Amino acid sequence: MTYLHSFLFIAHILLGSAALLLFWVPMYTAKGQLNHKKFGRWYKNTMYGVAATGAIMAIIVLAIPLVIKHQYANHENAQAIATNIRFFWVFLLYLALLSFTTTKHGEWVLKVKERREHLRTWQYVTPLVLLFVGGFAFIGMGLLRGQTLHTVFGILGVLVGFSMLRYVFAKHLGARQYILEHIGSMIGSGIGAYTAFVAFGGRQLIESAGQYQLLLWIAPGVIGSILSYILCKKYGKVFKVEATKSAKQKPSVNTAV
Repeated sequence: MTYLHSFLFIAHILLGSAALLLFWVPMYTAKGQLNHKKFGRWYKNTMYGVAATGAIMAIIVLAIPLVIKHQYANHENAQAIATNIRFFWVFLLYLALLSFTTTKHGEWVLKVKERREHLRTWQYVTPLVLLFVGGFAFIGMGLLRGQTLHTVFGILGVLVGFSMLRYVFAKHLGARQYILEHIGSMIGSGIGAYTAFVAFGGRQLIESAGQYQLLLWIAPGVIGSILSYILCKKYGKVFKVEATKSAKQKPSVNTAV
């Protein structure tokens, strides 16, 4: 099992590194053009690989922490160490779920466009519900153990999960809202990718950062949120995305001849 974990770890690092680079190409190429679609497809598939390898690694560690982290197996506080290991890796499992759901949502909202009934299936909705409900669990764990990181990403998971569920089940949406939903979701997946990079590749950096390490953890979320706002505002104007209509608002009547 340790060999499998090591193989998955290497694959995860390689896929994650590729995703970090591929993420920026669709961001800076015009929507609808060939390069945007091609690199967007590569990024999407790479992120699925990142989420899958991360999730499988996390499940293995959660099941047998002292087998994978064998250097602690004979420690006098082995069980306490195993609990701390599980606590960290359940967070990484949640990051894998965040990366998967945001990537899939970003792909499918663009695929179905206005036909959101295709999203209202248990297969599609279940991961979104897990992200939403799991966020509350992470908020609770973070508060109980004094782990700000778990609390912050628990709040993020609740907000992201609720936003995606609201989009899927909303009765009234403005025309071409799927464009903004696609942009926001793909940036959300990038937040997951860069946060995972900090968790793995940048771990030595953040440990040496002392009191500033929390800022490095949440920086991808802050930067991603700002980027999402800028791009959504930009492409909302470019594609003339209509504002979401309320249930009571009557559709406007086109009187043009």
